[in-house]
Amino acid sequence: MSVVDAVIVDTVIEAQSDCSDRARAEALLVSSLAASRGPRRSNDGDGRWRLAMRVASVAPGIKAADARIQDDRGRIVAERTVSDRTTGSCVALARAVGAWAQIVLDDELVREHEEAEQREREAARLPPPESRPIKVITQPGAEQPVDADDGPGERRHVPSEHTFEVGTSLFLRNGAAATGGMFGVSPFVTITFADKWVVRPALMYGTSTSRVPPDQSNSENLSLFGGRLDVCRRMPGNYIDHRGIEFDACMGGDAARVASDRDATARGSIGPSAVLRGELGHNFGLEIRSMVGVNLSRAPFMSAEELSPFVAAAELGASVRFR
Repeated sequence: MSVVDAVIVDTVIEAQSDCSDRARAEALLVSSLAASRGPRRSNDGDGRWRLAMRVASVAPGIKAADARIQDDRGRIVAERTVSDRTTGSCVALARAVGAWAQIVLDDELVREHEEAEQREREAARLPPPESRPIKVITQPGAEQPVDADDGPGERRHVPSEHTFEVGTSLFLRNGAAATGGMFGVSPFVTITFADKWVVRPALMYGTSTSRVPPDQSNSENLSLFGGRLDVCRRMPGNYIDHRGIEFDACMGGDAARVASDRDATARGSIGPSAVLRGELGHNFGLEIRSMVGVNLSRAPFMSAEELSPFVAAAELGASVRFR
């Protein structure tokens, strides 16, 4: 995934007319764009994007603002005029301009990211230098193109970023007993093994949410210990690198031992799962995971009832990514 360098945005309010709340308006504009960035387009390391807002009175009690966004090369990116017919305050104008500027800056980052990826794809389609055709003069006045390599040129491979994540989650699932569910903790590791493909092994340890059987004097709490393995296709969102949301569509299975103080049995299931991961910063993210599957072992345990043919689970956890 390509990385787009981003720079901060300077803001300035030019009030040609009386603007008694100019200080508040400037503070609001600065805070609304504090987290916004523009893509670097200049070779000047000190270059910054600039948002200028010129305020003027167009009628009694009505103010208008002409806003202009320039990139770090000084070129105009977008312009807009807003007006306030209610309060006639600069704060209201600054709020509207700030919201518009956030949208423009986000669009510019996304567009720059898409163009960078397009350039990478075009570069990847070029053959390596040793396999490109060269011209050799065989005799005066004659030119004959020959290939430095007898075989056709291969496409250049752009290595993908290999990462792994370590995390843990809380889970709630059924499928261990005929009644109730299991609640516990599940540490996991997610490893990238190919471009946009990951493997996710996990352990599970939990206890039943209620005693089994629920209506008998000899009922007990059950414990569960097992593991699961998923292979997932990773689909990152349309964000710049190291930001945003990722979605993993997975297929896998699990096996576990369910035990009471008197007996134990084995459980297993197979089916799809999905993981939604949101990057919060510094490679730390929150994950929401769901799973459905077919119960491979439905034999009664601690009761006369067979288990449901289907298993479902939900997890909420956190992970740290290492690059």
